[in-house]
Amino acid sequence: MTKKEFLNELKNKLNLDSKEKEEIIKEYDALIEEKKKNHLSEKKAVATFGNVDELVKELEKTRKKHNDVISKLSKNIIDTMEKIYIVFQNKTPLELFKMALEILFIFFIIGLCHIPLTLLEKLGKVIFYFLSKPLNKIFYFIWQIALETTYLVLSIISFIRIFKSRYLNTKNINNSQVAIPSNLVNILVVFFKFLAIIILFIISAYLIIMAIILALCIYLLINKVTYFGFYIAMFSLFILGTLFFRLLYNFVIDHPQKNNKTLGILIATFILLGLGCFLATTEVAQTTFLNEAPLNVNMETLKEEIPFTNNLTLVGNISNFIVDDNMKNIEISYNYFPTGIKLKTNFIKKDNEVYLNWQFNKFKISKDLIDQILNDLQAKKIYNYYLEPQINVKSSAKIINLLKKNRQNYYHNIKEYSKCNFIRTYKIIDIINNNDQTFLTITSPLDDDVITVKIKKELIEDITINNYYEFTFSTYQSYIDTDIDEIFNDADVIKITKTDKKIAEQTQDASCSVFY
Repeated sequence: MTKKEFLNELKNKLNLDSKEKEEIIKEYDALIEEKKKNHLSEKKAVATFGNVDELVKELEKTRKKHNDVISKLSKNIIDTMEKIYIVFQNKTPLELFKMALEILFIFFIIGLCHIPLTLLEKLGKVIFYFLSKPLNKIFYFIWQIALETTYLVLSIISFIRIFKSRYLNTKNINNSQVAIPSNLVNILVVFFKFLAIIILFIISAYLIIMAIILALCIYLLINKVTYFGFYIAMFSLFILGTLFFRLLYNFVIDHPQKNNKTLGILIATFILLGLGCFLATTEVAQTTFLNEAPLNVNMETLKEEIPFTNNLTLVGNISNFIVDDNMKNIEISYNYFPTGIKLKTNFIKKDNEVYLNWQFNKFKISKDLIDQILNDLQAKKIYNYYLEPQINVKSSAKIINLLKKNRQNYYHNIKEYSKCNFIRTYKIIDIINNNDQTFLTITSPLDDDVITVKIKKELIEDITINNYYEFTFSTYQSYIDTDIDEIFNDADVIKITKTDKKIAEQTQDASCSVFY
């Protein structure tokens, strides 16, 4: 049999699409030419492939075995688009309008199904509240991803099934009458591949971040930090990212992949992710968050001295005034937790005003800091290592009285200055007593943020959980971010009062309007 006869017979007997046939014919044409270069005659080169019927069976078996998931999806997309094209061609404007209303109603029903999902997301936010930033946000992000992905997949599957059964009934569609032009099909395939390439870049960045997080998880595990749920969840998210990257990559390069294996890995990974999130919630519930640095970390002090004048006004968030009648000038001291941090003063002088600014000019992960964090995590405790420094002003009683008077005049004479007392309403989630300290876990109706804050014991004698309370704040710092963390860091709570107002009617004052 000659090469031409062999290739023609092979092409006629292969029960594959034209593209796959062409690939196989080109492959065997090249193989025969290669054998001829090795001094075999054309007939002998063809004979090495054996019986054509047996070869066809083997080739079809191999192709079907390695049928690509994404290729199938592509084909289904094109077939579905052809059917949709036919539907739109054959319907009158009135029928199309009716169809549009029906589709909108389907979307409305799917949207309603998101309500229980939103409640589950809020439940997860409450569960993770006692973690400090950014861990609470990481766990909440994992929870959101799991829920939103499940909702998205189920919504797409439901919509496709409804749409197919309602509008793409094959009994009512004759594909032989109308078909999308082949050049349009090619354009759509190229467009989908272009989108896939863009998504591949995004997934690549995601995988790099997840690889770093996994390396950190391994390091923590080696050091006996037992947050197994978090580790499992992170590993699952990495596997999911890898799986989606592989699927999209194979789609772009037209590489085949096994159906059952891919689906099995996907299902197993989602189950593993759910297990990780469940274990993580239990581990987080056993963790204590404290908005302070550990007691065994000593504070450092940075001091600077400035000369006194009668009109001098110190502008800034001063914590304490310390009397020392032996002093003639003013000593400004910043007390801060030094673990991995170096503080630098940044005084700004303007006329008689001195702005007591500061900045952390160096933040490094020192061995002491790492050891401290590891010890805390092993004990299921998470502290805040980045607290703002306390500013203390030390001088004689006479000078301090003048400074206080100047500060009062300064703040209350600012043109846009509103007030230094304001009220915000919060819901009490939990009350935590830790030795001699008391903490409240609260949530804000404004943004659903949840935080644990330290409160003076005398303010919470009659407080009960799951009720709303008005917190009265007092501050000399005029600008306070509406973020719940900033409010409690930059202002003092002076009163807590229960309120029965509806959420829409609760008091949520704006803080003072001008900074410094």
